[in-house]
Amino acid sequence: EEMRQTLPDDVIIDTHVFRQASFIEAAVANVVEAIRDGAIWVVVILFIFLWNLRTSVITLVAIPLSIVITALIFRVFGVTINTMTLGGLAVAIGELVDDSIVDIENIYRRLKENRQRPTPENPLRVIYQASSEVRGSVVYATFIVVLVVLPLFWLSGLEGRLFAPLGLSYLLTLLASLLVSLTVTPALAAYLLPNGRFLEHSHDPLVVRGLKWLDTRLLHLTLRHAWTVLSLVAALVAMSVASIYWMGGEFMPEFNEGTLTIEARTPPAVSLEESNRVGTLLEKMLLAVPEVTHVSRRTGRAEMDEHAEPVSHSEFDVDLLPRQVHKPGIANAIWRAIPGLHHWGMIEQGRPREVILADVRDRITELPGVLVNIGQPISHRLEHMTSGIRAQIAVKVFGADLDVLRDKARLAERLMSEVPGVTDLYTEQQVEIPQVRVTVKRDEAVRYGLTPAEVATALETAFQGRTVSQILEGQRLFDLVLWFDPAARHDIDLIRSTPLSIAGGGRVALGTVAEVEETTGPNTIHRENIVRRIVVQCNVAGRDLTGVVDDIRRRLSAQLVPTLPAGYFLQYGGEFENQRAAQTRLIVLSGFSLFGIYCLLVKCLGSWRAAVQVMVNIPLAAIGSVAALLLSNWPAPELLAAAPWWEWPRLWVSATTLSLAHWIGFITLVGIVCRNGIMMISHYIHLMRHEGEEFSERMIIRGSLERLAPVLMTAATAIIGLVPLALGGGQTGKEILHPLAVVVIGGLISSTLLDQMVTPALFYKFGRRVYKAGTAGDDVVF
Repeated sequence: EEMRQTLPDDVIIDTHVFRQASFIEAAVANVVEAIRDGAIWVVVILFIFLWNLRTSVITLVAIPLSIVITALIFRVFGVTINTMTLGGLAVAIGELVDDSIVDIENIYRRLKENRQRPTPENPLRVIYQASSEVRGSVVYATFIVVLVVLPLFWLSGLEGRLFAPLGLSYLLTLLASLLVSLTVTPALAAYLLPNGRFLEHSHDPLVVRGLKWLDTRLLHLTLRHAWTVLSLVAALVAMSVASIYWMGGEFMPEFNEGTLTIEARTPPAVSLEESNRVGTLLEKMLLAVPEVTHVSRRTGRAEMDEHAEPVSHSEFDVDLLPRQVHKPGIANAIWRAIPGLHHWGMIEQGRPREVILADVRDRITELPGVLVNIGQPISHRLEHMTSGIRAQIAVKVFGADLDVLRDKARLAERLMSEVPGVTDLYTEQQVEIPQVRVTVKRDEAVRYGLTPAEVATALETAFQGRTVSQILEGQRLFDLVLWFDPAARHDIDLIRSTPLSIAGGGRVALGTVAEVEETTGPNTIHRENIVRRIVVQCNVAGRDLTGVVDDIRRRLSAQLVPTLPAGYFLQYGGEFENQRAAQTRLIVLSGFSLFGIYCLLVKCLGSWRAAVQVMVNIPLAAIGSVAALLLSNWPAPELLAAAPWWEWPRLWVSATTLSLAHWIGFITLVGIVCRNGIMMISHYIHLMRHEGEEFSERMIIRGSLERLAPVLMTAATAIIGLVPLALGGGQTGKEILHPLAVVVIGGLISSTLLDQMVTPALFYKFGRRVYKAGTAGDDVVF
């Protein structure tokens, strides 16, 4: 603002070129919106199922109290509010009421049963007993969720920095909701429920009655054809799990920063003037793209810069129009006011992002001799931080001879260009450029009393410059630099005649004591672990990262590696390294988590058979997760048109990519789906042990119907809380949370629906041993 006051009227300072604050503000605002919308929809779902204002209020108290407790813990330990900590809260928003739902639903049902008795018991005692009845399953279910999320804290590198805050926020809010359900929920129930007239009505709400009527008929059919049901579900699980291995892979979902970073490299020998001319042409080409609003450029970076670059390197920051704008009109204003449906009141402005990027590539690659790499500001820096290059894939050729390295790098570039999906292909520019080589003649230099160091110092002063003093002009300070004029610095004959001072006050020409010759030499030499190397790098477009890397490996292994001389070798680097390392770590740690879950289930249910039956819910979730992934990743129509119809399923599956966010969604899902199985099977055991039920079809139907409402409510609130994230694909701040939400929603839908068939059928076929063990004593023996 101070500078603006001193500038001419036709000079404008634009302060919104690559403004990171804009990205942060948009990301946080979008995630906060998702939390708000999810909470509102949770309220709607609870009221539909409970159809009672008091029980709904008691349950919903868990949301603000859990958030407040989490915020206080954050404040005490100095944890910041950012996109990922808010993301953990957004993922958990639907689950914050789960424990309270189970508690209040059982209390509400037991109070109604008590009111119908001829001699009702003390309501406080009924509340205590009802809460105690489900307390064990509630606590163990929450501990299982905690155990499942622990692997996130052992992730390293960039993925650890991103997902550990999400896991921390998620765990803290769930533990806070458990605390609320164990204390506040029964206390509020004791104040608000005992004297309610609604307890006199023994029937369930309309929605629950309809669901129980449907579930009763479904259970009769399922239990009579248990083996058929289990066989069909097992086949679906096998197909779903097998399809995961055919899916593509990537490290992280692409951020939507609203800004592009474009690197342009001209040949190394290009002067600053020529590089500036090329940069100006590229600016005009970029500004011709309709969606581009601003373009700024940096050509070269100083030697002391953290990322020093020669003048042949230019970096452009390109701002794009926002993709969505509000539709006019009252009807669209109403749509925008409905939580989670804001996008129905929006219109897409301009072309899709993929089309814009393709247009930008087509335009700026028209210039011959200019190599480009298109990315985004933060993404580029993350790639550079994780792999040392600003691209997704790097092939590093190591060896001693620079000529051989350049030859093999060109061969690698040609082979990589033939791989579908490779874009922004670029080989590190190591070329021979004109140089002046000065070799000191030691014998001649000694004759004149000169050492090689003195000759080098004189040359440095003459041709590179040396600060010899400073000039003070008002409040400004300038260095006084001594060196030759430009004409002398670029003429080989004048360089040879450079006078050198010798002892005794005489002078001698440089050409007398040194050989000065025009030659060529490499513009730069890069080393890694002391060994010389050249990098061939590229990005991926239109395909998954893993598939492209595998194709590159196969081509280079078959056609390049056999031609490498002894002592030369290849290394692969880039995002895929982090992806594979993180996935391996997650899979190994998740194996330990699954064993811990099994131990907790055995402790909770008292039977290893019952524990295994609960864990069957995990593969059931895979069916819905895979289906959700396939529905959200349609293959390109031109890809299907070019293939026979029997190839379409394979193409559809291979067009679906799994990122680290998807895998974390699978992990999160494990803890959530185990909750339903615990509630069902623990209630079967409770009916047989404490309410005199025999092991029979009637007992299983009764237990399933009594747990139908809490199971559906907990699943529905968890699903509806994630819907705003699932609808926010591509929105700033939701890029990483969207894949997670899609996986969890799909898995919850399939596991919840199939749980009503598979768990009763499994218990009917394999639960008799659990029943016999349970009748042997107070504790179930395994």
